[in-house]
Amino acid sequence: MQPEIIMKKCRGYFKHACDNAAVTIASNCHTHFPVKTVKRYSKAEKKHVDITEPNIIRQYNKYMGGVDVMDKVLSSYRPKFRSKKWWWNLFSHALNMAVVAAWKLHMELHTATNNRLSHLQFRREITIHLLHARPFVRSHPGPRSQLPIRLRTSYGHYLQSCAQGRCAVCQRNCRNECVQCRKRLHRNCFPSYHGLA
Repeated sequence: MQPEIIMKKCRGYFKHACDNAAVTIASNCHTHFPVKTVKRYSKAEKKHVDITEPNIIRQYNKYMGGVDVMDKVLSSYRPKFRSKKWWWNLFSHALNMAVVAAWKLHMELHTATNNRLSHLQFRREITIHLLHARPFVRSHPGPRSQLPIRLRTSYGHYLQSCAQGRCAVCQRNCRNECVQCRKRLHRNCFPSYHGLA
């Protein structure tokens, strides 16, 4: 049924149909029966009138809260990042849901105390803790800026044949390694790695 036609009907109007057409509300548990009458305010008559209420609507009104509250809280501080990656919306939504679930748990654990944080304060605390976390330092390929003393001496360092691997300096394949350092090196890269060049 078209929304324009439904809007012209009186409040509480519903039509039951069992087909594949689009519906406003659906359930795999409840049906529209038993139908009961409830009092609702009518703008046209400017008073409370009796209307019919299907069972499925009554059950929804009775148990609503969890998903609706979650959607409302999720929308309050939703990340505004845009990306062309297909997975970004899923990831940011899952991350946002985890923060909201943690905040709800915080609210339940601190019901008796006065140190409950608002949703915004809770997000700020998480951000502060993440900013103060120890950063992950990725090691860069190639020689270090300052080699240890033991590597800057040539005594005991020489190349021998080994299985193929990556050179520690230029990252190309090579079949030589330093006996003491156990690093694969080309003959031309050996002096620069040990600080001899």
